[in-house]
Amino acid sequence: MAETKRLERLKAMRSLLKSEMEKTKTSSLVLEKTGSKLEELNTKLLSLEADVKVERWRSSPFSDHIRYTIAPVSAALRVFATVQELERDLMSCNEVLGYVSDVKRLGEALKLLTSSCVLALNWLEDTTKFLSENGMPEDHPCGLRFKTSLELLRELQMTEARAYLRGGSLYTALENLEIELEMILEEEEVLSEYNLRDMKAIIKRLDAHTMLTNCVHVYIKNRTRVIQKRFEIDYLERKITETAIEGYIDQWRVDMELAVKEVYEFESNLCYEVFKDVGEEEYVPLHCFGAIASKSGIIPLLRFGSRISKWKKSPPKLLRLLECFSTMDNVRTEFNRLFIGEECSEIRRETRELISNLVKGVCEIFWELPCQVELQRPNCPPLDGGVPKLVSVVTEYCNKLLGDKNKPVLSKILEIDLGWKNEKYQEEILTGHMYNILREIALNLDAWSSSNKETALSYIFMMNNHSHFCGLRETPLGLMMGESWLNAHEQYRDYYAALYVKESWGKLLSLLNNKAQTVKTTLQAFAKGFDEMYTKQSRWVVEDEKVRWKICEAMVRTVVPKYKSYLQSYIMLLVEEDDYKSHGKDMNYYTPKGLEMKMRTMFQSKEEREFSHFDGYKD
Repeated sequence: MAETKRLERLKAMRSLLKSEMEKTKTSSLVLEKTGSKLEELNTKLLSLEADVKVERWRSSPFSDHIRYTIAPVSAALRVFATVQELERDLMSCNEVLGYVSDVKRLGEALKLLTSSCVLALNWLEDTTKFLSENGMPEDHPCGLRFKTSLELLRELQMTEARAYLRGGSLYTALENLEIELEMILEEEEVLSEYNLRDMKAIIKRLDAHTMLTNCVHVYIKNRTRVIQKRFEIDYLERKITETAIEGYIDQWRVDMELAVKEVYEFESNLCYEVFKDVGEEEYVPLHCFGAIASKSGIIPLLRFGSRISKWKKSPPKLLRLLECFSTMDNVRTEFNRLFIGEECSEIRRETRELISNLVKGVCEIFWELPCQVELQRPNCPPLDGGVPKLVSVVTEYCNKLLGDKNKPVLSKILEIDLGWKNEKYQEEILTGHMYNILREIALNLDAWSSSNKETALSYIFMMNNHSHFCGLRETPLGLMMGESWLNAHEQYRDYYAALYVKESWGKLLSLLNNKAQTVKTTLQAFAKGFDEMYTKQSRWVVEDEKVRWKICEAMVRTVVPKYKSYLQSYIMLLVEEDDYKSHGKDMNYYTPKGLEMKMRTMFQSKEEREFSHFDGYKD
């Protein structure tokens, strides 16, 4: 299939060459006229040469000069015949390499024709002058023939110059090679063995005829168009609002890696493969690739990245900027290798600006994180005693920053930023800043706990938050803070759990110690107090299921035995005071078993928790 296409193209080239040569009627007529005159001249020269051999010329003092002059003229005529034959061969060639070879031979033959004509003219002019100075009459047949030959040779000497003029045979042939080159460059399989072979042969031939500039222009124009067609990115030219730009970040990252590692890597290899044997060292391939790269879409892609980096600063944006920097870092080696040379200066400038914007954007957000946490202090804690969204979001955020994916990137950015300030980066800078973030969280928790008017709820609140920090074990943040930090939170968790049980259920049990009341009144007061506490505290949250179970068990162990003991101690008194059956109907109290079952259903689980009114985070 490929051979068929190549053959069809060559036939088209041949037809074009024929049509162009038909258009040059004037040049053709001149050549035909010159050719016929040359044939006539050749005949006369042969006649003259025969005359020289005749006896009556042998004794002539001019015979040697005439004989030596005839040889270069005859040589020029033979070269001209070769030129005409090559022009005919060129119009019938059906193969690229053969066509290139014929063009080369035609060019060489035309040069040889010019030099042969110059040599013959010099001989003729010198001989004519010599004969004239030595007494040959002006109307001598030999002199007249030489004058005619001089005119024809001067005409023949212009053959090479006419071949390079528009419509000339060599001009048209070279133009056809440019067309063939353009068609090859538009093919998808431009790097196939046959295409590369043909393309390099064409370029080498065009370079030999000082047409490398045109060749490079054709190459740049066509390869730029191919890349633009293959790599169409519609969002680069569209007006996108700041709120919508985030939706294009992932696509931009894919496009950037694809552009550098596939599209431009391929184009660079192609440029060096095609132009490595022409021009001055690496200048031509470097120039070609630079021109293609700067015109085909990489600059708008870099500028879009800068638009992302200038997007509204917010903590969530920091993670996206890290992703963008990671993408640029992944292609850094290719960038440094590919985009060199003067033509790529703007690409390098845009790249430096993008990297600078990403580094500055990341650092601005990162260093402000403790302040962002502090800004939440005036807010109110959750009404159910659960972990504020701020705490869960910030700790999750810190885990992402310290994860294997982001920490190396963040460290590199901080190192670059400090390097610009002539400061040295150490990992303690990153970990120390994380400590600052957690310190601000701790201060917020203390403030929120103190704002709770209900002491028992503040204990639940602190217990939940310390439990949350305990749950960071085996996470990047937990590993950074260490076992002692985690163990301390476990102790605080248990401490606040115990305070909660003492504060809530210890006060409730005190109702059973009121000896001023009757048993009936005491039990009713206890049941009422329990119901109120249960109704209120059932809406509270213990987010860790294991902790919830432990608290409930502690509540049961604290309350039920004493409640059961109270019932056993005073049950007989109740019977003695009145008819147990008649008064039992009026009494409202729990059995120890019923009390235990109610207590075990206290608190919401994390899954049951209603969404808090406090979102806990500011952009």
